[in-house]
Amino acid sequence: MHNNKELREHTKEVILRTGDMIIDHASGARGFLLNKLRYIDMVEDDVYIWEVDWFKSESELPAGSPKHMEEEGLKLSIVVGTISWHSVKGTTFEPLKKEKI
Repeated sequence: MHNNKELREHTKEVILRTGDMIIDHASGARGFLLNKLRYIDMVEDDVYIWEVDWFKSESELPAGSPKHMEEEGLKLSIVVGTISWHSVKGTTFEPLKKEKI
C-alpha cells in the first residue's frame, strides 16, 4: 500500500503541457489543458493552476466541472487513475493498481 509521500513521488513522472488531453472518469468529460497559471501562496509558496477546456462528445458537460484545476491535485488524480492523461508528447501514465494504493 502506498502512502501519501510515495504517491507524491509518482506525480513527478507526470509532466503536464499545454495541449495535453485529460479524461475525468467520474463524469466522462474530456478536456484540453490550455494555460498554466502561477499563483503565489503565503503557505505553499508557488501554486500552479491549469485552465481546462472541457468537452464531452456524447452529452452535455456535467454542471460543476472545474474550469481550473490545481496542478498537484490533477497529477495525484492521474496517478491514482481517476483522471487519464494523454500528453501532446505521446506520454501517458499507467495508474497505480488499486491494491497498491
